[in-house]
Amino acid sequence: MTFLVRQLAPTPQGLPLEIYVFTNTIVWAEYEAIQSDIFDHLLAVVRQFDLRVFQEPTGSDWRRATADD
Repeated sequence: MTFLVRQLAPTPQGLPLEIYVFTNTIVWAEYEAIQSDIFDHLLAVVRQFDLRVFQEPTGSDWRRATADD
C-alpha cells in the first residue's frame, strides 16, 4: 500500500500533517478498517515523539461545554 505523509505550513495551532493512503480494496468495510488502524497507530505513538494531537473546538463545542444541565 502506498502511504504518503507530509508536513504542511505551521500555523498558530501547530504543525498540520497531510496523510494520503491508497488501498487495493474497494470494499468499504475493509477500507474503513484500514483507515481506523492507521489512526489508532498514529494516536498510540504520538507521545513517543513528544507531540500532542490538537483539534480546534467549534462554536457548537463551546455551547455544549457551557450549557447548563
